[in-house]
Amino acid sequence: MVSKVIVTVELSFEHSLKQDIRDYLFLIDRNINIRGTVFRGVLLIETTRDSRDIASILINSPIPDNALTTIVPIIDEGNYNNLNDIINMVSRNLGSGCRSFIVRCRLRNSPISDDSCERAIINFLRNKGVHAVFRGESDCAVVVEGLGNWAGIYVGSRVYVRV
Repeated sequence: MVSKVIVTVELSFEHSLKQDIRDYLFLIDRNINIRGTVFRGVLLIETTRDSRDIASILINSPIPDNALTTIVPIIDEGNYNNLNDIINMVSRNLGSGCRSFIVRCRLRNSPISDDSCERAIINFLRNKGVHAVFRGESDCAVVVEGLGNWAGIYVGSRVYVRV
């Protein structure tokens, strides 16, 4: 099984940071694949390890925070055509143990705005009786990363994401 992690990096440093990430993770996964996307500053890491493990390792790496601006392990992915497709992905990955969620959407090259996505997910969570916020303190996160009509999501503890 291939796990994925989406990383956003400082613009124009994609190539050098791709190599730094590869060098840092090579001993952990010799089959690691890091590639740029059509979106500037966005790298896709494919690994045989659990995406949360790789994200945690990167969050705690010596690579500066301003170089790796966001790190999101992907726990579910698929194509989407509308907000309901995204809500369904979030719904099937909701678990217990979270008291509150911070919600972030980054839908690149999508007719759905990031704000619309965040509002829809927050309303969905609130209707389920879960505390959800745009900003502030939370123990968990819902992060949607979109690349065209593909979306990857993370739902879970904030210790595995940098947003």
